[in-house]
Amino acid sequence: MDPHARGSGTREMLFVAIGAEQLERFIGDDTDLTCLNVNLQYAVADPHVASLVLNMRDELEAGCPTGTLYSEALSVALAEYLFNRYCVESGPVGRDRLALSPTQVSRVREYIRTNLARDIGLAEMADQLSLSPHYFSMRFKHALGVSPHHYVLRERIHEARRLLAVGRMSISEVALSLGFSDQSHFSQAFRKMTGTTPKRYQSTR
Repeated sequence: MDPHARGSGTREMLFVAIGAEQLERFIGDDTDLTCLNVNLQYAVADPHVASLVLNMRDELEAGCPTGTLYSEALSVALAEYLFNRYCVESGPVGRDRLALSPTQVSRVREYIRTNLARDIGLAEMADQLSLSPHYFSMRFKHALGVSPHHYVLRERIHEARRLLAVGRMSISEVALSLGFSDQSHFSQAFRKMTGTTPKRYQSTR
């Protein structure tokens, strides 16, 4: 045994498998995925992949409180990174492919507004514009300046402020009516975005 190869302590290992069908679902049929059949690589440190995978693990262990949209966004981010990082033939995406028309922007924003109470998924929103989740996510951020997940969260908090100001619903009722898993998750998101808690906000209205 090589004495330099010895180590001590506890190590954690996560195995992640992404099938071709899953990649095609998120990236779309207009991308050649055969270039992702790369040779096995050993002892490669990729902090970005590690961060995404750990976020996935934390989300699963927490019971997925942020819903389908965040989970799918992580999957798309991982698939996109793997494609751009490890696909030899990949190239930059042209700005024309990142453009959403005003009609498309209006359609998806209206869809989000009318479905704030539901667990909206990234693939579901992409279907409204007949795009793959991968390209929808890129085009959405290019058009609106934020990711779909952040935009939906922002819209939910905006509506929550309105409902709390009216004062006809309790905090827990507001949370459930806007698609949050529970009051605790709602309060955390509300405070992170507004700098105050729902209870304090409501008491000052």
